Amino acid sequence: MKNGIVVLLVNLHLLTVDAQSLIESWTFDTGDKVLASPVVDDTFIYVGSQNGNFYSLNAKDGSFHWKYETSGIIQAAALLTERLVFFESANIFYALDKMEGKLVWKFDTGMTPLNFEYEGVTHSYKIDFWDDKRSVGVADGNLIYVGSGNGTLYVFDQASGIVVKQYQSDDNSPIRSTPLIDGNIVYFGDWNGVVYAYNRESDELKWKKKTYRYDRPYPSFGGVVSSFVRHNDLLLFGARNHIMNVLYAETGEKEWTYIDPKGGWMVGDPVVYNDTLYIGGSDNLSMYAFRPKWGRYLWQHNGGLNIYTRPIVTDQHIIYSAGNGYKWTDPGAVYVLNRMTGEEITKFETPNAVFSSPIKLNDQIIFGCYDGKVYSLEL
Repeated sequence: MKNGIVVLLVNLHLLTVDAQSLIESWTFDTGDKVLASPVVDDTFIYVGSQNGNFYSLNAKDGSFHWKYETSGIIQAAALLTERLVFFESANIFYALDKMEGKLVWKFDTGMTPLNFEYEGVTHSYKIDFWDDKRSVGVADGNLIYVGSGNGTLYVFDQASGIVVKQYQSDDNSPIRSTPLIDGNIVYFGDWNGVVYAYNRESDELKWKKKTYRYDRPYPSFGGVVSSFVRHNDLLLFGARNHIMNVLYAETGEKEWTYIDPKGGWMVGDPVVYNDTLYIGGSDNLSMYAFRPKWGRYLWQHNGGLNIYTRPIVTDQHIIYSAGNGYKWTDPGAVYVLNRMTGEEITKFETPNAVFSSPIKLNDQIIFGCYDGKVYSLEL
């Protein structure tokens, strides 16, 4: 009888997991496309929009808290510190008081705005049509590290906004990747597909590694545009490259590679959880799971949409967002997968593409959409 009760309880648990769904709890309309990923503390959500407005919303119901207006697009997630919210808009870095939304300091890189034309439409501050990712600030003590479009990795004093030091990419290649601080080393990558490791004490280059060997088939091929993760001795990241390179963190030498047979960029932001690497791809339309030590392929989920984002990973689930990278006005989706198998449990379809990474706050899944709205879904 006891064994029967145990089996019944296990089966009920499995049914509960499989029957889960995503239900819309609230939305907030920013007035323009939201490519930036939201960030959240216990009380408020912070997110920027393509119209240059940066918002603070009540995390419980999405109600308006405050707004700060800038003069250009906001595409990257903000950095939250104890007092500040820090973000980039149109090559200018802003630090606001996160409770009141008032400017504490700003830094203008002095860059001339880029303009890219695609099918008769001009896209400002972009290198090409798919230049949707930006470096996110990383805090270390009283310092903030962040990459810029002029090839400079800036290190700001958090309180004053003074540039304490800076690191430069070769040929001033734009830095779209989010840096990683690991002990005395800072890692970052550039638009030319080069990864750098600098000693933060001596400011000397420890190593650099070009992540492809042959001539670029097009100008943006190989650009390193994701965040970095260090897992044991390995450095993991995504790039505009169908060859995913995993480097030895101490020397930059390649440890293993995965070559996508369809030629799609392995461009998502990586997450390692319970010794499994999860990363999304673009034209392969798939979320992948690998063993990071040897690169052993475990599974992939093809949802039929391009993935540029970072997944949420929990004990049970992988939750990721996606959209049509060639036609943003087509429907997008947020998927919930079984973490162990990659099997799809449920999905929530959005009116347009979703290139904003979802975040989790209790039972809420929060993200921005190309339709201009911030969504909160209840899992």
